[in-house]
This record gives sequence, structure tokens and C-alpha cells, in this order.
Amino acid sequence: MKILVTGSYHSGKSTIIRSLTKGKSISIDKKDTTVALDYGIADIEDLRIHLFGTPGLKHFKILRQVLSEGADGVLFLVDSQDKNADQEAKSIWREVQEFLPGVPITVAANKQDLPHVRKVKQIREDLDIPLEVPIIPTSAKTGQNVENTLRVLLLVTVQKELNLLRIMKRHDGEVKGIQSLMKDLDVEMRVLRQHLNWLELRGYVEVDWRTSIYWLTPAIKKVIDQPKLILKEST
Repeated sequence: MKILVTGSYHSGKSTIIRSLTKGKSISIDKKDTTVALDYGIADIEDLRIHLFGTPGLKHFKILRQVLSEGADGVLFLVDSQDKNADQEAKSIWREVQEFLPGVPITVAANKQDLPHVRKVKQIREDLDIPLEVPIIPTSAKTGQNVENTLRVLLLVTVQKELNLLRIMKRHDGEVKGIQSLMKDLDVEMRVLRQHLNWLELRGYVEVDWRTSIYWLTPAIKKVIDQPKLILKEST
């Protein structure tokens, strides 16, 4: 699964990726400013999450567009202390809507460890963030709510596919289960193949086209049965 980590300049994108990957991330930067990307892998409930961090400076719009391609969700960072960064944040928010329409977003109201920070309600008003978008107070520096913010985003992302995954569970491991699934969904094989390939790339399913069998991965089976398992408190 691919998650785009974006937001305004110096909002904490590199730091939050380092925190989520326990320091095992790479960053292409210059003088502590990301000039290409940050990248790391996090595992949540056995789901493998690929985190792609974008540069925040305004002139990197094309690079942010390239990095956004194929993203399943967006972790959007806001500097809770610096209100002067809001216009830049709004500009990048509009980019996200342009590049990834309909893709789930969770906002990390970052730098909550600092004095005189704005609360969630104020940030929502200042940036005009829709009520349906979760905003979670975080500190990438101390780790406050960092993993929980990613978990909230993953839950919303997986829930978009939950109805399909539950139908798929009926024919999990079944010989010619792909044909049975095609009938259940009433779609052409071409369409189903595209979607199964999409799910396979994200680690939801393994497919053997020769025998027309697919297997939901153990991690996804757990999530189908108990979606809110993703929200389990991090240790």
C-alpha cells in the first residue's frame, strides 16, 4: 500500500516518516530540506505500508505530482504552531485534490509538543478542512499519536474496499474462484483482472491465473473480520 506524506515546508514530513519506520528511512535532502523525497516502510497489523514523503517548497509541484501517482491514501501534515505556513498548506491541499481526487486523507496537526500551538478545531477553521477529514494532534518529534494517525488513515483506506473484499472472501482459495467472483460482481474478466492486479500490488491478495485461484493474505483476512483491529493502540 502506498501512502503519500505531504504538507507545507518544515511541517515535519521527514521526521514523521523516520518515526513511523523507526529510523529506517531514506531522505534526499540538502541542508536538512527535502529536495526529492523521503521513503520508508512501516508494518501495521502485518500490512506493509510504503511511505513517500514529498518536498514542501512551492517550486516542487511537479515532483509532488509524480510522487502522488498510485497513492492509496494521504497523510497531510500541518504546522500547528506556524500560522504563516497556512497559505502554503492550502496550496498543497489543493494540489492533493487535483492529483488524487477521492483518495482518503488524514491530517496530522503536528508539533503539538511546542508552546502556543493551535488546537484541532482552530486548524480545521483556519485551513477550511472538511468535517469528514480526521485531524489528529501529533508530535513527530516525540512520537505522540504518530502511529495512531497512520492507523486511522489505513482504516479509512481499507474500508473503501471492504465490501469487495468481503465478497472475495466467499471464493478465497477456491479452484476457479476468479470465475465465481466474476459472476458475483457481474463484471467482465478484463475489469476483474485489472482490479485483482491492483489488489495484488498492494499486498491484499495473491493470484494464480493459471488455476484461476486467489488467496486473500492473512493480514487482510484479519482486517475483513475486524476492521477496527487497525485502530488497536500502538505499543
